[in-house]
Amino acid sequence: MVVVWALTVPAVPHPTEAQVTIEAPPESFGLSVCSKPPVAQSTNPVLRDLRTEFRDLLFDVCRVKEDYKEGGFRGMLERQFGTVQDLIADVFTGPGLHPTIGGIVPESGTALGAALNGELDRTEAPHLRFTNSVEARASESGFWAAGAVSHMQFDWYRVYDVGSLRMPQVTVAIKHFNLPEMPFFGLGDQTTLRNRSLFKLTETELPILVDFPVAWGLTLSAQATTLYATSDPSRTFISRFSESSVPGIRARTTYVVPGLIATYRSPDVLYGLSGEARVSYEAYEALAGGPFSFERFEARMAVHYGLEDRPILQGKFSYLQSLVRTSRLSGEANLVISEPRAHSAVPFYLQPTLGGGDIHNENWLRSYTNYRFRAPNVVAYAVTYEKRLVDPFGLFIYAQWGKTGLNPHELGFDRLKRSIGVGMTLRLGGRSVAEFSFAWGGGEGSHIYSTGNTNNAIGFGARAAGTVGLRGVF
Repeated sequence: MVVVWALTVPAVPHPTEAQVTIEAPPESFGLSVCSKPPVAQSTNPVLRDLRTEFRDLLFDVCRVKEDYKEGGFRGMLERQFGTVQDLIADVFTGPGLHPTIGGIVPESGTALGAALNGELDRTEAPHLRFTNSVEARASESGFWAAGAVSHMQFDWYRVYDVGSLRMPQVTVAIKHFNLPEMPFFGLGDQTTLRNRSLFKLTETELPILVDFPVAWGLTLSAQATTLYATSDPSRTFISRFSESSVPGIRARTTYVVPGLIATYRSPDVLYGLSGEARVSYEAYEALAGGPFSFERFEARMAVHYGLEDRPILQGKFSYLQSLVRTSRLSGEANLVISEPRAHSAVPFYLQPTLGGGDIHNENWLRSYTNYRFRAPNVVAYAVTYEKRLVDPFGLFIYAQWGKTGLNPHELGFDRLKRSIGVGMTLRLGGRSVAEFSFAWGGGEGSHIYSTGNTNNAIGFGARAAGTVGLRGVF
């Protein structure tokens, strides 16, 4: 934050000195000297967004300087660096052209890139929206991804949930991933780290999702996805595994994937309780590449309980009482069942994983290395306690359990793998964009895990249907 601030402040034009008057300056009355002038009209929406972004950045820098001049570092701390947060959020998020920092998938390393976000059809009515994002990023290790996504919200009908207005929404996207070194340890829970082998995965997705809000936080969705994926194993991979034990070693599959989704997000908090749930069904119909058709059922839920805030510091350090802002206790559960069609199998690269992070940057059993356990069927549970500190930082502690199974009946409560740990979150614009954690337990040592994306929200809510906004591609 300090580096961004230091590099940006000199770019702001300084006002020239004028004739001295006896009038009191605006700041002496508690007024701000910063302002947002109107943006010049343009029929080009991209040019309009870039002008608006530049105007907002100048405004943010002016407010940071004003804040520091008024109260110094201590005054900014009392206000939880609110103006600095606004500046950083406008650098990395919102309409316009932004640098992006984050991962592509676990094991890819830190990736840098750029994103162009915009609203092509901005109107006075907030329920008529057409937002889009184009993004590309690459890492030093050779991983790269590119894509585009558009969210279109239509005024077919309206649903009001505790003051919020929801509309039907259509999301159209195209995404391409080039992942040259993905680790594989075998299928099921009874694998060893000694069997670690690498394969290259190339994947192209073209999803179309239509969301229909119902009432009381419920959204029904229909989706259709075209998926093309190829696997290129290393020599070590081929020497340790065969097609009979690991289906799809050299497959080049093309799928059409229709599906139905039901998503629930509690519209209000009742006695501190809130929750969310998602149930989906997808039919992976293999058009080419071999007998790899299968059906997948996924169910996940989370329950949150907000705890009462209590200041922990008093006396002369009372300006730090805001260090304890919010806290929350959460319980989560996730279930994935994959059922192959007759004479078919689920290719290994489309099977879900546990351990560290998975290909969607979701993390279960963080004390294990990334992609540690892989199978067609997965169950996982977690309990997390989160404490929000001075924005944009927060802390959390967690415990996780889970297991994989080659068959659904293997997903019982016996012999669950486990992890416990602590972590820190970083937020921009009110959303979590980065997460760092340290975990141990489970018998394979400890593991440091990190994930992040400055152009998107991470976590459970990022995959929930029924919300429109300037979310990124990945």
